[in-house]
Amino acid sequence: MSQQQPEQDISSYLAESTLRIKDLHEAEKKLVLLVESAGDAMAILCDDSPQDQDADQVVRNEVVAFRELAARYFTLVNDIQLSLRSNTHYLRKSGSIAMNATRSIPFRESVSGEQKELEVWTAAVEMIHQRVQELKRIAEEHRRK
Repeated sequence: MSQQQPEQDISSYLAESTLRIKDLHEAEKKLVLLVESAGDAMAILCDDSPQDQDADQVVRNEVVAFRELAARYFTLVNDIQLSLRSNTHYLRKSGSIAMNATRSIPFRESVSGEQKELEVWTAAVEMIHQRVQELKRIAEEHRRK
């Protein structure tokens, strides 16, 4: 009987690990969709529509498309965060990582990659903000005409 219990524990651990790996794989796929959504939204903001189309209709279509992409983006962010939190919690619970992450994650003090990523995203957000302001200005001009 004592042999049966360790085998069940190992099987249970492997089953849970397999599920966790699959969950992380799905999170990775969602990261790709996240980047694609951000790229599609940026393309809408940078889109130079043909001049022969109704400007108000173009702006309305771009606003709707941008809102849909933004909603998709934030849904994906939430899904990815939930997956990562869940897996991190599991790793802490199983003792794979300590409660104090600086002791268990190597190179924790090196944040140059994170800093560069923050700079890139900050610049991207600023560019999006400027483009949205420009679209608002164009929309206002067309409403006045």
